[in-house]
Amino acid sequence: MYKIISVFVLTFLLFACDPAKKEAGRLLTQEYPDLYEAVYARDGQALMEFTSHKDERVRVQAWQALINTPVSDIDALIDLASKTNTKEAWSSLWLKELSEEQQERLNELFIASNASNIGLVSALGELGNSRSLELLLEEDVPPNQNMEFQLAYAIGRLTGNIEATEEQQIQIIERALSTTNSKAAQAYLYGFYRTRNDQEKQGLTPNALDKLIELWENYYPDEIGPDRYIAALLMKDHSGLVFHHFIDKDYVLMDAQLAIEIIQSIGRNEENDSYAPVALNAFVQHRNPNVVIQALRVIAAKEEFAKEINNSLLNATALNVAVEPHVRLAGFNASVNPEKYIDDLLPIGTEDPYLQGLRYSALKKVWSEAEVFDYLVADIDTSQGLLYSFLLSEMNTLWANLDEQIKTEERIEQVHNILFTALEKGERAFTMQALHSDENVVTEEDFEKLIALLNDRSVVDDIDIFRSVTSILKNRFEEESEVMITQFYENAGHDLKQSLIAQEWSFIEDSLAPVRFRKPDWDRLADLGPNPVWVLETRKGDIEITVDVLTAPATISGMDSLITNGHYNGVAFHRVVPNFVIQGGDVETGLGFGGPDYTVPTEASAAHYFRGKAGIASSGPDTEGSQYFFMHVWAPHLNGRYTIFGEVTDGMSVVDRITQGDVVQRSYWK
Repeated sequence: MYKIISVFVLTFLLFACDPAKKEAGRLLTQEYPDLYEAVYARDGQALMEFTSHKDERVRVQAWQALINTPVSDIDALIDLASKTNTKEAWSSLWLKELSEEQQERLNELFIASNASNIGLVSALGELGNSRSLELLLEEDVPPNQNMEFQLAYAIGRLTGNIEATEEQQIQIIERALSTTNSKAAQAYLYGFYRTRNDQEKQGLTPNALDKLIELWENYYPDEIGPDRYIAALLMKDHSGLVFHHFIDKDYVLMDAQLAIEIIQSIGRNEENDSYAPVALNAFVQHRNPNVVIQALRVIAAKEEFAKEINNSLLNATALNVAVEPHVRLAGFNASVNPEKYIDDLLPIGTEDPYLQGLRYSALKKVWSEAEVFDYLVADIDTSQGLLYSFLLSEMNTLWANLDEQIKTEERIEQVHNILFTALEKGERAFTMQALHSDENVVTEEDFEKLIALLNDRSVVDDIDIFRSVTSILKNRFEEESEVMITQFYENAGHDLKQSLIAQEWSFIEDSLAPVRFRKPDWDRLADLGPNPVWVLETRKGDIEITVDVLTAPATISGMDSLITNGHYNGVAFHRVVPNFVIQGGDVETGLGFGGPDYTVPTEASAAHYFRGKAGIASSGPDTEGSQYFFMHVWAPHLNGRYTIFGEVTDGMSVVDRITQGDVVQRSYWK
């Protein structure tokens, strides 16, 4: 009894002695619940009223909630933002559509203000016009580094949306390469970098490019961001200059983000400098697996490079048992003669779902289409779980591209059986579209078979099977299904009705019901405190994320339920986009198309998506669930559109080394 009382007293004292936790707890349990009723309803008027709340933190959260909330009177919102004049207040305008008159109003407000008004500057960057760019470029460089960054970003953002004159381009380049603020330098160049491959954009003029080349020769930033952008801008027509600029660097040890930028540029170029294969050969031996994989992909696509460095890449990757399977398979794909090493290739990645794309890509270089098909059928017959799902996807890809002569009656029958077995197991039909769209695989006779599946009570009770079967009926037999589906719809429960409405059957006129958001456990969030640390254990090391409960309480409350119940354990990073993000947390399917049994609203903020930020994936506003991502690099086009729930504060080197399929072995609060 005394021990229980002691623990209670100790907990009470710890809470009482932490004023930040105590204040966060008060906000979360007493103030946030009412605020979030307005968030769930996306009630713009109510949120605008919360912007005058007595608590500053509530005011900030109300302004940020307005970023993703429709507002009927934009002029009134501009009035309120101007009166409040904070960074968060101005951010509420970021995603709104402004008329020309409203754009000019922002310009006039800026003239009456100055570049130190960070919030208004950010709004101009998102929403301004050519006059806005002129006004921003007339400003002197602010002495404060944060102010300079915000001004530079607004200029960079605008040059991605509107055409800058040659004079303005040169002015921006001079600003970028004369500042000692590397973040600002990168921000100035952001628009040029972002639109570098856009055929509809003018791009840098020859004179502006000459200025960039001239100034870059003696430019040495203390962060890699500006160099990465400049290398990307120059690689297309001046790759030799880029290679020469980094000639004294060891490519094997080069910063991963810069290396990947150069590699991807080599891949896009139709013609490359003679040093390109030398650089790729070095990158194949890089310490970061994502650099190696990217280099191998480019080599695989450029046969002349593959021939030149084949022996080196084979020894460093495909035949090197010390490197991870992902790298080995990428090496076989890049090899010019993988058939010589088929015995080495066959055992690699056989049980890893996420390696099947690379594995079968390599096999297609060795075997005939018929041999690959037969091998894949045998693989599917002996697999289960997530591996089975990925192999079905491989069959879908193979069938879509298979020579018609290979599609014999026997193979059509095999594919037909694979498809219907998969449906009965609840596999999602969207992974098998090439199969069920083929009229030789799914024939008129199969209509009755699909209807029979729907009449099976167990199918109706399994929404995944139901969605898969009805999606095929919608695709192939919509007219014939009208009577059956109409009757089904009349007697269906809420979830099945919503599923049919989402499929957009022509004879169902109802619309989707409003999203029902998961409500946070406010008391539990108060117990977590304002900045708990979430740990992900992987075989490559631990990643620690300090989360921001007051900015994203609904998001974190949902994640907390998954973390504490172990649902993230064993779930892989299903998506890795080098120089962008790693993404995991699909607790439903592992394929990247699933989520939890709840939805939370988008919880945008005025923060930037800098390297290391942790965000939540979505398929549009207010569709967030369990999938999270961590940023490799600064990506400001995500600002305001996706929830930032925290930041990686330890383990960024692990984030950089994560490859597709790396598993979170354990997830917990520190």
